[in-house]
Amino acid sequence: MSSNRLIDLLAKWRGSEPSLDTQGLIAWHLENIQAGWLPPLLAERLLASKLFQLTPRGLLLRDDLGGPLGKSQALQALAVTLREEGWIRAWRDEAHDWLDQWGRVRFSIERAAFRTLGLCSRAVHVNGYREDGQVWVAQRAASKAVDPNRLDNLAAGLIASGETPEDCLQRELQEEAGVGAELARLARPAGIIRSRRLEDDGVHEELLYCYDLLLPNDFQPQNQDGEVAAFRLLNPEQLAAALPEMTWDAGAVSAEWLGRWLDDEL
Repeated sequence: MSSNRLIDLLAKWRGSEPSLDTQGLIAWHLENIQAGWLPPLLAERLLASKLFQLTPRGLLLRDDLGGPLGKSQALQALAVTLREEGWIRAWRDEAHDWLDQWGRVRFSIERAAFRTLGLCSRAVHVNGYREDGQVWVAQRAASKAVDPNRLDNLAAGLIASGETPEDCLQRELQEEAGVGAELARLARPAGIIRSRRLEDDGVHEELLYCYDLLLPNDFQPQNQDGEVAAFRLLNPEQLAAALPEMTWDAGAVSAEWLGRWLDDEL
């Protein structure tokens, strides 16, 4: 496949990437910071919880809930209730931190509540590649609650409460691909992508911390946690053609890697 064909495939994929249309959605705020987006019916439900008040800008989380701990406890209790009422699906029993624009943790709640409440989450994605330009991609297990069977990066996962991106990087590489800590430390930051779109279960907004990891030619990924069904080794042309089979986030991270690979080749 020629470079022009590869560029065309990348352009076609990027042209189909969804974006977030906030028309019809209601914003909610913590202090003077917009935290998330809500559909009208859920906004009404949150007002009924008495944790929010209505303002000209949308919903405002009550100021008297205290600091991060108080807000976390109140919002986690609300998330549990929303789960019982059917608003939240795919409960994980995993806490995730919500950070403001200065990088401060303002509260921590169940990760499955992030889409429902339209909150911006954070995840790590790793492009595992070889010197010959071939890239390892994972096929998600059929049991995955989100995007089962779709293709993914070598390793990817949400940054858990209290973790740094580097902590998450090493954990996910070990769990999903069997990459040891010594090799994982060689991963290099490759930028941050913001992904925003409307899904069936709410607004998906996420910061994708991208890493590139050069792997030995004889490395064979081995899944450890049951979340990956298989791995494929693809050359750049095959990877570009496979973008529609990937999750949107993994596709965006792979497309960025392909763009860098093309720059080096041209």
